[in-house]
Amino acid sequence: MQRQDLELLGLSITNVTMERALEMVMDCAGERHTMHFVNAHCINIAAKDPEYHRILSQADALFADGSGIRFAGKWLGTPIIDNVNGTDMFPLLCQACARSGKRLFLLGAAPGIAQQVADWTKEHTGSEVVAGYHHGFFSSAEESSVVESIHSSGADLLLVAMGVPAQEKWIARLRDRLDVPVCMGVGGLFDFYSGSISRAPKWMRSVGIEWVWRLCMEPHRMWRRYIVGNVVFIVRIARIRFTRVHKESATE
Repeated sequence: MQRQDLELLGLSITNVTMERALEMVMDCAGERHTMHFVNAHCINIAAKDPEYHRILSQADALFADGSGIRFAGKWLGTPIIDNVNGTDMFPLLCQACARSGKRLFLLGAAPGIAQQVADWTKEHTGSEVVAGYHHGFFSSAEESSVVESIHSSGADLLLVAMGVPAQEKWIARLRDRLDVPVCMGVGGLFDFYSGSISRAPKWMRSVGIEWVWRLCMEPHRMWRRYIVGNVVFIVRIARIRFTRVHKESATE
């Protein structure tokens, strides 16, 4: 059966299960591909940032991340199959790398965080799946050295945790110099697996309200993204739906 992706704001959201998404990532770890996770916050930014929108439109896959995209899919007539977010994918990705011999490079977050994530991967897989790591607080003068570290590590996948849209723009700007098959922006993933930020209980994740937990954990940083941003996103999807219904009615 042909896959039905969600068309949203001129972007094609890859509508697959977590299992299939993981297969796509692993299968591409021998070529040169760029993949990202897209949630409601990403769509809000893309609506105002043409450069970020262009970068997302050129990605090889945009995985549907979170309840906002699920809501959009339901309202726009393309139900989302699965919540394919980076935080849930990461342990599966580590296990797949341990089995296949492929390795990761972790780039981003505050000093010491990526190393803690690397320690987590070794503890939970029993393998050295991380080929290298570097924090995200480097200067422009240090950038070439960071790129060389990625190249010399021989990593098959580069995970960049710099936040949206900085991580996607950094990957796009340097993609030709990044000699690594798969590049992915992963947002705050490192903070979760380093233990810096606790994740929502499983029941909250299962019903799609993990954002409430994030808001409670970091109210000063997250209130605008979730309180204001969620309303803006819902209004945006409602407008798209109204426009589509209006056009369909006009052609009948």
